[in-house]
Amino acid sequence: MADSLLSALPNAVTDRKRASILNDVTDFYRNVNTDSAFKYAALGMRIVNRMKWDKGIAVFNLNYGNIYSSKEQLDSSSQCFFRALGIFKKLRDTVNMAIVYNDLGTIAKEKSDFVAATQYFMNTLQIGLDLKNNFTIGLASENLALVYEYQEDYVNGLKYARQSVIEYGLSNNEEKAATPLALTGDIYLRLKQYDSAYYYLQQAVSLARRSGNKAQEGSILNYIAEYYANQEDYYSALKYGMEGKKIWDTVGPVLEDAINNTGIIGYYYLQLAKQTHHAKPPSPEIPASKDKLLQLAMTYLEDAVQKSKATGNKTAQSEFQVSLADANALAGNYEEAYLNYKTYKEINDSVYSQENKNKIAAAVNQRELDKKNDEIAINKLTIGNQQRQRVFLVTGIFLLAVIGGLLYWQSRTRKNTNNVLLSLNNELHEANAVKAKFFGILSHDLRSPVASLINLLQVQKRKPGIMSEEQVADRENKISDSAKLLLETMEAVLLWSKGQMEHFKPFFSPVPVNSLFDHLQRFFAGSANITFVFSNEDDLHLSTDENYLQTIMYNLTANSIKALRLNDKGRIAWKAWQENGNTLLSITDNGAGTDDEQLKALYDETASSGARSGLGLHIIRDLAKAIGCTVTLRSGKGAGTEFILCIPGNMQ
Repeated sequence: MADSLLSALPNAVTDRKRASILNDVTDFYRNVNTDSAFKYAALGMRIVNRMKWDKGIAVFNLNYGNIYSSKEQLDSSSQCFFRALGIFKKLRDTVNMAIVYNDLGTIAKEKSDFVAATQYFMNTLQIGLDLKNNFTIGLASENLALVYEYQEDYVNGLKYARQSVIEYGLSNNEEKAATPLALTGDIYLRLKQYDSAYYYLQQAVSLARRSGNKAQEGSILNYIAEYYANQEDYYSALKYGMEGKKIWDTVGPVLEDAINNTGIIGYYYLQLAKQTHHAKPPSPEIPASKDKLLQLAMTYLEDAVQKSKATGNKTAQSEFQVSLADANALAGNYEEAYLNYKTYKEINDSVYSQENKNKIAAAVNQRELDKKNDEIAINKLTIGNQQRQRVFLVTGIFLLAVIGGLLYWQSRTRKNTNNVLLSLNNELHEANAVKAKFFGILSHDLRSPVASLINLLQVQKRKPGIMSEEQVADRENKISDSAKLLLETMEAVLLWSKGQMEHFKPFFSPVPVNSLFDHLQRFFAGSANITFVFSNEDDLHLSTDENYLQTIMYNLTANSIKALRLNDKGRIAWKAWQENGNTLLSITDNGAGTDDEQLKALYDETASSGARSGLGLHIIRDLAKAIGCTVTLRSGKGAGTEFILCIPGNMQ
C-alpha cells in the first residue's frame, strides 16, 4: 500500500495532493516503522508550511503526535496535539477537534491523570452529540467507561460501555464494538459476576478474531486471563496471557496493553509460586519449581514496572509494584519489598484519592448542568418566540386602531409646526433688528474716541505752530489718553462678545481687591477735576475671573466719569468690605444721579441701549451674570449714584 502511494507522489500536480499522499503514507507507517513515519511526516510538514495551509499544518502536527504516542513519548505527543488543537479551534473544525480531544484524553489516561482524561473525553462526547455522530459518541463513551473502571466507579463504567456498544452498532462499525464489550465483561469480572463477565468476553474475542484486529484481540485475551485468575485457575490465566504475549511481541511491546500483559503474566507466576502443591504444568513455559516460578514472576513484574514508569502510567506501575513487593518478600528480600510497597502506596494514594474522584464527578456534573442550562435556554427561546408572535398580533391590531389617530395627529402637528415656524420667523426678524441696532451702538461707542483722536491729529498737522510747547505736550497727553480709552473700549467689547459665545466660560482664580483698585487708579489717573478714593481696610481677596470683574469695574467707573464731566469737584469712591460671607464692592459718585429707566438695560436682557448710553450696561449685565455677581443701585437721580457689586464667597 505504501509503495503504491509513494509511486503516485511524483505524478501529483499540486502541493495539496502531494501533502495528502504523504499524510496517508505517514499514517500507514505509524504502527509499522516509526522512523519512516517521521521521515514522511517531515516531508509533508515542509510542504504545508510552504503553502501556509493551516489545516495541513494541524493534520501533520496530529501525525507527529500519533507517532510520538506509538513510541510512548507522551509529553512530545501532547505538545503536538495541543498545536493541532489550537489550529482546529481557529478553523472551527469540530470533527478534528473531537479527534484531538480523544487523543489528549488517551494520553492523560495513560499518565493516570484521570481528571484531565475525563474532561477531554467529555469534550469529545459533547462534540459527537452536537454533530449526531454515532462513531464519535461511541469512541468517547468507550474511553469514559475505561476511566470509570480505573476509578472503581462501576455503575458509570457499565453505563458508558453499553452506550459505546450501541453507538458503534448504529455507526455500522462492528469491529470497534469488541472493545466496549470486553470492558463490560471486565467490569462484571470486578463485580464478581463471573457468568456475565465470561459471556461478554467471549463475544468480544470472537468479534475481534472475526475482524482480524490483532491488537484488539490481544487486549481481550488479557481480560480473559484475568477472568481465570479470578477463579484462581492460574494455569489457564497464564495460557491466555502467553497467547496474548505472542500478539503483543508482534504488534507493539511498548503499548499500554502490552505492558499490562507483561505485568499480569508476572502476577500469575507469583500466584503459582505461592501454591504449596503444584499440579503438572500444562505447558513447557510453566516450570514446576517454586524458585523458578518466583524468579520468572520478579523478572516479568520488574519489566512491567520499568516500562510503566517510562511511559508515565502510574496506575499500572502501582498495581505491578505491589505484586513485586509481594514477590520480594516471598524471596526473602525484605528491604526491596518495603521500598516497592512504599512506592505503591504513594502512587495509589495520589491516583485513587477521593479528591480526584470528586473532580471527575464535578466535571460530569458540570457537563450535565451545562446540558440542562442549554435546555432551559432553548425553552426560554421557544417561549420568547411565542410571546413575540402574540405581541406581533396584538401590535397589528393596535396599529390598525392607531392609524386613524395618526392621521388626525399629523394634521394637528402640521398646524402646530406652522405656528412654530411663524414664531421663529418673527424672532429672527427681531434678532436682525437688534443686530442692526447693536452695530449702530458699537459704531457710536468706537466712533467718539476715534473722532477725538483724528481731530487732535488734524489740528497738529494743519497748524503746527499755533500751540505752545505746553499746549503741544497737553495735546499729546490727550491723544494718548484718547487712544487708551479707545483700546479699553475695544477690549471691553471683545471680552463681552466672547461672553456671548456658547462654550466660552470664565476662569476663576484668587484675585486681590487691591490689584483691581490699582488697575483703575492707573487707567483713570489722567481724568481732570475728579478725585478717586479707594478703600480696602481688610485687604480682601476674591475668587473670580479677574478680566471679567475688571471690565465691569472699568465700565462703571467710565459711566461715573461721564456723569461728572460738568462737575468741577467730581469725586468717585471705591470701597470693599464683607457682609454675610460675601464680598461687596461699591462705587459712589457725586454726580447728578440717574433713574431706573436709564438703567433698564442693566437688569432686562430684552432691553436695548440707545446710542447715547452705548454698550456699557449690556457689558456689565452679561459679564456680571457669567461670574455670578449681582449689581445693585442704592441711590438715584439728584443724589449721586451708588452701585454695589456682590461677589459670592470670599478669600482672606
